[in-house]
Amino acid sequence: MALKMRIMLLLLAPLASAQDLSCVGCIGGTKKCIGDTTIQMLEDDDCVPCLKRSGKWTWPCNVEGLCWCWDSSKPKYKPALTSGLEPALTKPCDIFTEEMFDKIAPNAVHPYTYEGLCDTIEMLNERYDEKIFMMGTLQQQKQEWAAFLGHTTHESAQYTASREALVCARTVEKNAGTFCKPCDNNNFDWENRYCEVSLVANGQFYEDYCDKIVTPPYGCVCGPTTEVDSENLSGLINPNAVFFGRGAIQLSWNSNYIKASYVLAESADTLCTQPDLVATEPKYAWGTALWFWMFSTPSPGEQTNCHIKALEGSFGSTLRIINGGLECPPDAYGYHAEAVVTRLRYYCIAATVMEVRLMDFNGCEGLGDAFERCVQTGFCPECNDHYKNPTTEPSLAPAPRMPTPKPTEWGSWRGEDWLTTMTRGNSAVKSVSSLFGSLTIAMVVCLLL
Repeated sequence: MALKMRIMLLLLAPLASAQDLSCVGCIGGTKKCIGDTTIQMLEDDDCVPCLKRSGKWTWPCNVEGLCWCWDSSKPKYKPALTSGLEPALTKPCDIFTEEMFDKIAPNAVHPYTYEGLCDTIEMLNERYDEKIFMMGTLQQQKQEWAAFLGHTTHESAQYTASREALVCARTVEKNAGTFCKPCDNNNFDWENRYCEVSLVANGQFYEDYCDKIVTPPYGCVCGPTTEVDSENLSGLINPNAVFFGRGAIQLSWNSNYIKASYVLAESADTLCTQPDLVATEPKYAWGTALWFWMFSTPSPGEQTNCHIKALEGSFGSTLRIINGGLECPPDAYGYHAEAVVTRLRYYCIAATVMEVRLMDFNGCEGLGDAFERCVQTGFCPECNDHYKNPTTEPSLAPAPRMPTPKPTEWGSWRGEDWLTTMTRGNSAVKSVSSLFGSLTIAMVVCLLL
């Protein structure tokens, strides 16, 4: 019976999350049912029918999270999706210590500071009832930390890269300004991290990560970007004019920057006009990753996120949300097949430091098989202790280094150059996912009973 109850709660979690954001009963005192214009354009008065349960079948009430209950005596922060778990007593940075941070990222550079990470987490947890890295049991807290750290160390090259390499591997400081030289893979020297031929040379323009159709409040205004000056600043662009990957989770696209800005800066202007703050300020370098973890859903109205999936024990589902379109599964002969390997290695390191076992790989097609191959062939020595039958020697030696059967100490791993040989790709592609509908969940629950 206890097992049935746990399965029922797990299946019903998305529904509970939706109900917490609904306007049913949002009447009296300082409560007011308002609309979320970052999802769809609407007026607050459009949400009035949502005060009654009978209105849930019509627009805008039938769009999950579009209307929500705001207590006007408090700041206007839309509630985060709820996991259905109780807040924990132990604070996140009492679990993940600075010593642990130094083990995972011994070469971390500004803006990736431990203090900045903890300050940003505390800011968000003071604001929202749903706490990041602070829900459920101590084990769940540690597992969520491990998943987040595994993904973000991969995305940021172990907290050493705050800007996407192909667009801005090296900043150029000229005329009291900072500029970037966008490149394509064919003209980028990965060994020296240098762009040989700029994408905006000879009158060309750059417009990646810009959906021109999406405008405020759904996305920052963007458009084609040309070189700043054909003479003194030839081939260079202003980084604050483009929305390429930045920060611990490599936030990209104008639609994501504006949403993160609403949460972190309480204004669209901050990151729409100064997106490079994500590459220079700890609050935004960490905050955009935490925003994505807590607020980004696989598709509009889908009531789940990386935070909830990690608490449910699914690392695979978190990857599906972050980069499922390219890594679930990856092209067997492309960059992302190698990217999955580095992501798994980082996740295993984080899980070891946090002293937890790996979560399941379900939710990301091919990830479980990739893990099996990675360990059995010796490409993932950091994962040996997490594998059911650790290999003593690799059956295939990856280039350019011979893997060790098991890292003897973190120092030996720190010096490895395995990441520098890999081409960094865009890790902010939107992925399409599926979720049980309420009718399907009801049928499953009935069968269990």
